[in-house]
Amino acid sequence: MNKMMDIFFSPGRVFTSLREKPDWLKPFVVILLVIAIVSVLSFVLSRDTIIAQQEEMMRERGLTDEQIEQAQSITGSPVIMVVSGISGAFFTAIVLVLFTLILFLLVPLFGGKAQFPVILSVVCYAGLITALGAILRLILVGITKSPFANFSLAAFASSMPRTSFPFRLLMGVDLFIIWEMILVSMGIHITSEIKKENTYILVFIIWAVSLVVGALLGGLRGA
Repeated sequence: MNKMMDIFFSPGRVFTSLREKPDWLKPFVVILLVIAIVSVLSFVLSRDTIIAQQEEMMRERGLTDEQIEQAQSITGSPVIMVVSGISGAFFTAIVLVLFTLILFLLVPLFGGKAQFPVILSVVCYAGLITALGAILRLILVGITKSPFANFSLAAFASSMPRTSFPFRLLMGVDLFIIWEMILVSMGIHITSEIKKENTYILVFIIWAVSLVVGALLGGLRGA
């Protein structure tokens, strides 16, 4: 528990300890629990807004009142809340493991020593920053009642269509994710013995590519 608190105030100490003794399970479980709970509560807090937007979209498509009522009954069901929590945790787990795997494969190319448990530990402890961001975002959702409330650059681009590529790209430039990437860079530098500038180049290139890919995939889902 001390290390999970220290990651916010003394990250260098945490990463130094992880170099000798990897420890990824506790932060991994905490992150997934936080994301699952936040996903459910965010849905509950913004459910009325989601249903209203859903109704507007369905009326634009010419659906009947009966079809709209049926869709809204599904959207407001407890099953959807459970699914949102599970899917949020599952997606987060996939991202953490995939990010670790990419780093594991690329770290040697940048002159570092790659140990999967160590890199996973760095990624999971740094991921606690995103968990904090999720909690603060939940508060923002509670205040605004909007499922789109966030701490990204998209907050300054409200006039953009939410389905546009630039908007989805800005959604990924989040204050807490940037903080997380900085900590991952620091952790890889300390644990894998890579030059500091190389770790920042590696981590932020991966992040930039993920932003573009995520925005493109978001467009395909919305198509």
